[in-house]
Amino acid sequence: MKPSKFNIVIPLPDSEEFLIFNTFTDSRVVVNREIKEVLEKSPINESFFDTGEEGILEELLELGIALEDHVDEEMELEYWFQRLKFDTSVLDITVLTTYACNLRCTYCYEDGVMRASSMGDEICKRTILWIIKRLDQVRPNTLRLLFFGGEPLLHITPMKLISEELFYACQRRKIDLDIRLVTNGVLLTREVIDCLKKFGLRGIKVTLDGDQEAHDAKRRYRDGRGTFDTILENLKQIMGKVPITIGGNFDDSNKESIPRLLSRLKASGFTRKQIEMIRFKPILTTFGQGCTENRVCTFSSIKVEDFLWIKEEIEKRGFTTSEDISLGPCEVVREHNYVIDPGGKIYKCAGFVGREEFIIGDIKDDRPLLHTNTQFMTADLWRKCRGCPYIPICGGGCRVNSQTLWGNFLSSACEAEYFMKVSQTLLKDEVTERR
Repeated sequence: MKPSKFNIVIPLPDSEEFLIFNTFTDSRVVVNREIKEVLEKSPINESFFDTGEEGILEELLELGIALEDHVDEEMELEYWFQRLKFDTSVLDITVLTTYACNLRCTYCYEDGVMRASSMGDEICKRTILWIIKRLDQVRPNTLRLLFFGGEPLLHITPMKLISEELFYACQRRKIDLDIRLVTNGVLLTREVIDCLKKFGLRGIKVTLDGDQEAHDAKRRYRDGRGTFDTILENLKQIMGKVPITIGGNFDDSNKESIPRLLSRLKASGFTRKQIEMIRFKPILTTFGQGCTENRVCTFSSIKVEDFLWIKEEIEKRGFTTSEDISLGPCEVVREHNYVIDPGGKIYKCAGFVGREEFIIGDIKDDRPLLHTNTQFMTADLWRKCRGCPYIPICGGGCRVNSQTLWGNFLSSACEAEYFMKVSQTLLKDEVTERR
């Protein structure tokens, strides 16, 4: 018998106990020092468990923390990644109805590719047919449809048409339709929500980057006016109609304003019933800037205290934030994950849209997807990370971050430092809260 290669041993504060977290099975167990030391050696001394500890050994085997000698974890990991890559239970489609945007954000992730193009009637119809064809080929249990931009509410006609047609297509095929919308929120209305909700809208994501002053410094109209008041008022108008996610972005200039935003939301009557998730992520360096010493290119570049402090502030006000410590594997490794832009070009990830070298196909072309898709699908960056216990929750990192770091999406963007600093602290807090 032997210990798993994916065990992370975390000392618990003010205790002689240890949390063992397995990144492959996502299992956790708290053990004393003696058991921890037994699990750190291979082979495991099974005789240790002969004196009243048989039940513990059986539990460790069930959790994947201990393994029978014949188990080949490298083979199991290979099989797991292959199943993940070619899973057919979900068809994931992101549609950009327009590249146009009514804001001029200081950190725009599409800087350099923004253009005025919007989806015309012909491309809209072809998009619907292309997705329906994939439904019949893949036969998923669920179609996840995300509307993105630019600002998708600047061009709502294709959103309505695509939603309606796919709603009925999914009904006929008994496929669950899960529609989401990412919007800056300034054009959000009850009418928009009511219309899309009829066809399967299950949630919207809106960005607020701190309190009014901090947000308006980063997310402004093109004429320089702030957008905070408009967005907050629009969110109040749709409160209770559909679950809301607040997705904020932070750096050193606005992070101190986050508690004031959270208090403002609470004072405005929002609770965890209306806002299902509040999540802040670091503002990362965009394409073309390179990753110099003073630029943030990965989550590992952020102070652990920032993540933990923001999480605490969110929960202190009764809101929910993500408890998921994983950052991967990157969505581009999934065969049935596509992004369609306003011109019908197909990409593997919204982070690459508008950049011709990352196009993997075109909805107007019935030929197989391009070689770029093959590169994404066969990169298998996790193989280059052998020996790292965080492989299952990282998978080699984000491909966009890889491109920014190395100028090559086929290289790894290691996040081991993030996992060592942040996830271990979150796991310790999780155990402490349950006690």
